[in-house]
Amino acid sequence: MWLSVALLNGTFYECAMSGLKNPAYLHAVCQSKSAECFEELHKIACDKSSMPFSESDELKRTLQAQSQILGWCVIVTTALLSLLATCCVSCQSKVSHLQLMFWNVYEGKEKEQLEQIFQLYATKLSERNLKCFFENKEPEAIPLPSFQAWEDASQLYSFSSSKQHYSTIHRLVEEGQKEINEGGETVLDFVDRREIP
Repeated sequence: MWLSVALLNGTFYECAMSGLKNPAYLHAVCQSKSAECFEELHKIACDKSSMPFSESDELKRTLQAQSQILGWCVIVTTALLSLLATCCVSCQSKVSHLQLMFWNVYEGKEKEQLEQIFQLYATKLSERNLKCFFENKEPEAIPLPSFQAWEDASQLYSFSSSKQHYSTIHRLVEEGQKEINEGGETVLDFVDRREIP
Protein backbone atom coordinates (compact mmCIF):
# COMPACT_ATOMS: atom_id res chain seq x y z
CA MET A 1 0.00 0.00 0.00
CA TRP A 2 2.66 2.51 1.10
CA LEU A 3 4.90 1.44 -1.79
CA SER A 4 2.08 2.16 -4.25
CA VAL A 5 1.40 5.58 -2.70
CA ALA A 6 5.13 6.43 -2.82
CA LEU A 7 5.38 5.37 -6.44
CA LEU A 8 2.25 7.28 -7.47
CA ASN A 9 3.63 10.36 -5.73
CA GLY A 10 6.88 9.96 -7.68
CA THR A 11 9.24 11.85 -5.35
CA PHE A 12 11.18 8.85 -4.00
CA TYR A 13 11.47 7.22 -7.41
CA GLU A 14 12.65 10.52 -8.93
CA CYS A 15 15.40 10.87 -6.30
CA ALA A 16 16.45 7.22 -6.58
CA MET A 17 16.49 6.92 -10.36
CA SER A 18 18.06 10.31 -11.04
CA GLY A 19 21.05 9.20 -8.96
CA LEU A 20 21.43 5.92 -10.84
CA LYS A 21 24.81 5.71 -12.63
CA ASN A 22 23.90 2.89 -15.01
CA PRO A 23 25.14 3.88 -18.51
CA ALA A 24 22.28 2.10 -20.32
CA TYR A 25 19.68 3.85 -18.16
CA LEU A 26 21.41 7.24 -18.57
CA HIS A 27 21.49 6.77 -22.34
CA ALA A 28 17.78 5.87 -22.40
CA VAL A 29 16.74 8.87 -20.26
CA CYS A 30 19.13 11.46 -21.72
CA GLN A 31 18.62 10.52 -25.34
CA SER A 32 18.20 13.66 -27.49
CA LYS A 33 19.08 15.83 -24.46
CA SER A 34 22.06 18.13 -23.86
CA ALA A 35 25.43 16.81 -22.68
CA GLU A 36 24.77 18.14 -19.15
CA CYS A 37 22.03 15.54 -18.73
CA PHE A 38 24.56 12.69 -18.45
CA GLU A 39 26.54 14.53 -15.77
CA GLU A 40 23.81 16.36 -13.86
CA LEU A 41 20.85 13.99 -13.89
CA HIS A 42 21.33 13.43 -10.14
CA LYS A 43 20.83 17.19 -9.51
CA ILE A 44 17.39 17.32 -11.17
CA ALA A 45 15.48 16.14 -8.10
CA CYS A 46 17.01 18.99 -6.04
CA ASP A 47 16.50 21.65 -8.77
CA LYS A 48 20.24 22.39 -8.80
CA SER A 49 20.96 21.41 -12.39
CA SER A 50 22.49 23.86 -14.87
CA MET A 51 20.38 22.43 -17.69
CA PRO A 52 17.70 24.61 -19.31
CA PHE A 53 14.47 24.68 -17.30
CA SER A 54 12.40 23.11 -20.08
CA GLU A 55 14.79 20.16 -20.33
CA SER A 56 15.08 19.54 -16.59
CA ASP A 57 11.30 19.88 -16.20
CA GLU A 58 10.76 17.36 -18.98
CA LEU A 59 13.17 14.93 -17.30
CA LYS A 60 11.39 15.34 -13.95
CA ARG A 61 8.04 14.69 -15.62
CA THR A 62 9.47 11.63 -17.37
CA LEU A 63 10.74 10.19 -14.07
CA GLN A 64 7.42 10.93 -12.35
CA ALA A 65 5.53 9.27 -15.22
CA GLN A 66 7.73 6.19 -14.93
CA SER A 67 7.09 6.14 -11.18
CA GLN A 68 3.33 6.37 -11.64
CA ILE A 69 3.29 3.62 -14.26
CA LEU A 70 5.29 1.41 -11.91
CA GLY A 71 2.91 2.29 -9.04
CA TRP A 72 -0.16 1.34 -11.07
CA CYS A 73 1.57 -1.89 -12.14
CA VAL A 74 2.12 -2.76 -8.46
CA ILE A 75 -1.55 -2.01 -7.64
CA VAL A 76 -2.93 -4.02 -10.58
CA THR A 77 -0.58 -6.95 -9.91
CA THR A 78 -1.54 -7.01 -6.21
CA ALA A 79 -5.25 -6.87 -7.06
CA LEU A 80 -4.94 -9.67 -9.61
CA LEU A 81 -2.94 -11.84 -7.20
CA SER A 82 -5.54 -11.26 -4.46
CA LEU A 83 -8.35 -12.17 -6.85
CA LEU A 84 -6.48 -15.26 -8.02
CA ALA A 85 -5.79 -16.35 -4.43
CA THR A 86 -9.47 -15.86 -3.51
CA CYS A 87 -10.57 -17.88 -6.54
CA CYS A 88 -8.10 -20.68 -5.75
CA VAL A 89 -9.27 -20.86 -2.13
CA SER A 90 -12.93 -20.94 -3.22
CA CYS A 91 -12.31 -23.57 -5.90
CA GLN A 92 -10.32 -25.84 -3.59
CA SER A 93 -12.68 -25.46 -0.64
CA LYS A 94 -14.42 -28.65 0.38
CA VAL A 95 -17.33 -26.63 1.74
CA SER A 96 -20.09 -25.84 -0.74
CA HIS A 97 -21.31 -22.28 -1.19
CA LEU A 98 -24.76 -23.30 0.12
CA GLN A 99 -23.21 -24.59 3.33
CA LEU A 100 -21.23 -21.36 3.68
CA MET A 101 -24.45 -19.39 3.22
CA PHE A 102 -26.09 -21.51 5.94
CA TRP A 103 -23.08 -20.94 8.20
CA ASN A 104 -23.35 -17.15 7.75
CA VAL A 105 -27.08 -17.21 8.54
CA TYR A 106 -26.47 -19.47 11.55
CA GLU A 107 -23.77 -17.16 12.92
CA GLY A 108 -26.08 -14.15 12.63
CA LYS A 109 -28.98 -15.96 14.35
CA GLU A 110 -26.76 -17.33 17.12
CA LYS A 111 -25.32 -13.89 17.83
CA GLU A 112 -28.80 -12.35 17.89
CA GLN A 113 -30.17 -15.01 20.27
CA LEU A 114 -27.02 -14.91 22.41
CA GLU A 115 -27.59 -11.20 23.04
CA GLN A 116 -31.22 -11.90 23.99
CA ILE A 117 -30.18 -14.67 26.41
CA PHE A 118 -27.50 -12.41 27.90
CA GLN A 119 -30.20 -9.81 28.51
CA LEU A 120 -32.53 -12.41 30.06
CA TYR A 121 -29.98 -13.98 32.43
CA ALA A 122 -28.38 -10.67 33.33
CA THR A 123 -31.84 -9.33 34.22
CA LYS A 124 -32.65 -12.42 36.31
CA LEU A 125 -29.33 -12.24 38.13
CA SER A 126 -29.48 -8.52 38.81
CA GLU A 127 -33.11 -8.75 40.00
CA ARG A 128 -32.25 -11.63 42.35
CA ASN A 129 -29.19 -9.84 43.75
CA LEU A 130 -31.01 -6.56 44.33
CA LYS A 131 -33.98 -8.32 45.89
CA CYS A 132 -31.71 -10.32 48.23
CA PHE A 133 -29.74 -7.19 49.12
CA PHE A 134 -32.75 -5.06 50.03
CA GLU A 135 -34.80 -7.82 51.67
CA ASN A 136 -31.85 -9.47 53.49
CA LYS A 137 -32.71 -12.88 52.05
CA GLU A 138 -30.57 -15.87 51.12
CA PRO A 139 -30.09 -15.96 47.35
CA GLU A 140 -31.57 -18.69 45.20
CA ALA A 141 -29.06 -20.46 43.00
CA ILE A 142 -29.09 -19.48 39.32
CA PRO A 143 -27.49 -22.01 36.96
CA LEU A 144 -24.75 -20.45 34.84
CA PRO A 145 -21.89 -21.89 32.78
CA SER A 146 -18.63 -22.60 34.59
CA PHE A 147 -15.66 -20.26 34.19
CA GLN A 148 -13.98 -22.85 31.97
CA ALA A 149 -17.11 -23.07 29.81
CA TRP A 150 -17.03 -19.28 29.32
CA GLU A 151 -13.36 -19.54 28.33
CA ASP A 152 -14.05 -22.42 25.93
CA ALA A 153 -17.02 -20.63 24.36
CA SER A 154 -14.88 -17.51 23.78
CA GLN A 155 -12.31 -19.33 21.62
CA LEU A 156 -11.93 -18.44 17.97
CA TYR A 157 -13.66 -20.98 15.74
CA SER A 158 -12.80 -21.97 12.18
CA PHE A 159 -15.21 -24.03 10.16
CA SER A 160 -14.13 -27.58 9.42
CA SER A 161 -15.78 -29.76 6.79
CA SER A 162 -14.93 -32.90 8.79
CA LYS A 163 -17.12 -31.83 11.72
CA GLN A 164 -20.50 -30.24 11.15
CA HIS A 165 -20.16 -27.55 13.81
CA TYR A 166 -21.08 -24.00 12.89
CA SER A 167 -19.71 -22.19 15.96
CA THR A 168 -17.69 -22.70 19.12
CA ILE A 169 -20.88 -23.00 21.16
CA HIS A 170 -22.26 -25.56 18.70
CA ARG A 171 -19.05 -27.61 19.07
CA LEU A 172 -19.17 -27.36 22.87
CA VAL A 173 -22.81 -28.46 22.97
CA GLU A 174 -22.24 -31.42 20.62
CA GLU A 175 -18.86 -32.60 21.90
CA GLY A 176 -18.94 -31.35 25.46
CA GLN A 177 -22.44 -32.52 26.38
CA LYS A 178 -21.10 -35.76 27.84
CA GLU A 179 -18.57 -33.91 29.97
CA ILE A 180 -21.23 -31.46 31.15
CA ASN A 181 -23.58 -34.28 32.17
CA GLU A 182 -20.80 -36.13 33.98
CA GLY A 183 -19.40 -33.05 35.66
CA GLY A 184 -22.73 -31.56 36.66
CA GLU A 185 -23.75 -27.94 36.39
CA THR A 186 -21.74 -25.24 38.05
CA VAL A 187 -23.97 -22.84 39.92
CA LEU A 188 -22.55 -19.54 41.05
CA ASP A 189 -23.70 -17.64 44.06
CA PHE A 190 -22.77 -14.08 43.15
CA VAL A 191 -23.96 -12.57 46.42
CA ASP A 192 -21.53 -14.62 48.52
CA ARG A 193 -18.99 -14.83 45.66
CA ARG A 194 -18.68 -18.60 45.96
CA GLU A 195 -19.28 -21.61 43.77
CA ILE A 196 -22.14 -23.87 44.83
CA PRO A 197 -21.25 -27.57 44.25
